[in-house]
Amino acid sequence: MVRPLESGRLAGPAGLAGVASGADVAGGVGQADAADVAQPAARGRQARRWGLLLIAGWLVQAGLRAWLSRSQVVPLATPDEDAYLIAARVMSGGLTANFSYSTLYPAGYPLLIIPVYWFTSNPVTVYHAVLFGINAPISAAVMPLGYVACRRLGLDRPAAYAVAMVAALVPAALFYSEYAMTDAIYPVIVLAWLLAVHSWLTAKSARGQYAAAIGSALLAGYAYAVHSRGAVMVAGYVLVGAFVVWRRLVPRGTAVAAAVALCLPLGAGHLLNRHLTSVMYPGGPRTLAGEALIRLRSVHGVVFVLEMAAGQLWRFVLDGWGVAGLGLAAAVFVIFQRGARDDVRIMAALGTGVTLVTAVVSPAALPPTQPQAWASGRYLDGLVVAFFLVGAAVLLRADRRRILLYAACVVPPTLLAAIVVGAYAGGSVPTAGFGASFVFAEPAVLTQDWTSASVWLATAVAFALLGASVAVVLAADRWRGLRAPRAVVLAGLAAVSLVAVIQMTGHISRAGTPRQASDATGLITGADLKPGDHLAVGTGVSWSAWMPQAFEIPWTELEFFAPGSQPPPANATVVEVHWATGPAQASWPQAPAGWRVVASNRLWSWVAWRKLDPPVIGG
Repeated sequence: MVRPLESGRLAGPAGLAGVASGADVAGGVGQADAADVAQPAARGRQARRWGLLLIAGWLVQAGLRAWLSRSQVVPLATPDEDAYLIAARVMSGGLTANFSYSTLYPAGYPLLIIPVYWFTSNPVTVYHAVLFGINAPISAAVMPLGYVACRRLGLDRPAAYAVAMVAALVPAALFYSEYAMTDAIYPVIVLAWLLAVHSWLTAKSARGQYAAAIGSALLAGYAYAVHSRGAVMVAGYVLVGAFVVWRRLVPRGTAVAAAVALCLPLGAGHLLNRHLTSVMYPGGPRTLAGEALIRLRSVHGVVFVLEMAAGQLWRFVLDGWGVAGLGLAAAVFVIFQRGARDDVRIMAALGTGVTLVTAVVSPAALPPTQPQAWASGRYLDGLVVAFFLVGAAVLLRADRRRILLYAACVVPPTLLAAIVVGAYAGGSVPTAGFGASFVFAEPAVLTQDWTSASVWLATAVAFALLGASVAVVLAADRWRGLRAPRAVVLAGLAAVSLVAVIQMTGHISRAGTPRQASDATGLITGADLKPGDHLAVGTGVSWSAWMPQAFEIPWTELEFFAPGSQPPPANATVVEVHWATGPAQASWPQAPAGWRVVASNRLWSWVAWRKLDPPVIGG
């Protein structure tokens, strides 16, 4: 039987830290492992067996991610996917595109894509290689990392394995692997970083502490190189490092090694970002820090940022089916719990602090043109997964009093956040169309409404999921030694997550593919574009139309001109202009002689013109 947590030794966020070892920071190893401690040979055989099971679980998770992505042939989330793919092309020596005045997309994730361009420049092949060969295996690493975290939470091997498999199915851990975006790998980075930080605090050998210090620093720096919200992780890491050195919880030499290691990815990321800025943003990028500072200069702006933070935390609870909220509540209690070990309280404070600060600063930096993203679940996806593991461990190990206390603490702040969301966005959020459904996917699943999801119904369903999990676990306490009810909870959470991801894939990814493919490849096929052709884009054509084409055309850089007052570039063979009203022929009244319409798209409002070859005179 899985033992309840001992008073004063709540594993909580300690499960978010540690490395793969047999040590248990939450009340000793499980009873099933006691015999192995006394029998090294048996322990070795069991370790090999569980190692093979972990590899099998990772392969299953990677295969599931590849299978869900099988139908996608072009980037769907514009401009993010296109920008990362083009950045990788630029860093591999390929052609660039002009992203001036848009957000700078950091170099950390494109670094993983560079090797793909060593073998092919075909856009479809590149995109499939990213989804199948990069996203799927890296994203699936949530499973073995989750197993390590659960062992640190004090779960025995079977329970840790089951929870890790379930956590890897949560949409925050799985769905974004279908896109060439940082969110595909960010949960893995966050979880690995938390594990490494705790190993720094608890490793028993000097070599282990140095390795963990350096590894955690490299992961923190790489997180920032991948996405700007990694700055919160770096800040939290620096504060923890200063604290543990002050308290003499780690050797000072390891802190020096961590500081040096942290500078490496930060410096490399800075240099790569400068290169991308000079090549891809000749007019300069939009600075996220600038957006945040503008908002924070006024009382109204601060209130607005806090409202957006409430939206982030509302999604944190919803996207983790209430279980992540349970884990966060447990972490908060551990911070103030007397008698808890220093490493446990430090990790509780680090995980909680990074979550709350990210919820505040991430939406604060959003441009005013992205009003829906304030309640997006993407910015906390890695932390949703991490605290889901904690919440599941609490359900499996904590005594009934603690479970009820933590669950009761989840409801009031989540309800308050829902009230803020309702006041800001109304009683429902849009879920129709790719953009809206991508942002509010989990509320759409919870309400089963892919047109307009009710804020109150989504919140109520999340509470119902959490309540059902708690009720089943508490009922199981009446029959000591009975594992089945807890297995039912995990099976139910796994089923909810799997159904959610399948629905999200069908309503968002697969539904968006034909439309995006018609725009990204329609001009290429309709105008018979091929190597040697040069495409010029007229002002007025939406960036959502030409950005996918900048990725789909790897042999020439797009050129821009004003069709109402300028002739097309001399080397242009195909021109794309804005289509406002009337017939396609009227889209370019100033078209020079020798140009004709070859393709058009009313949905995306563009018309393609091709320059005819001059007639051959004479015999």
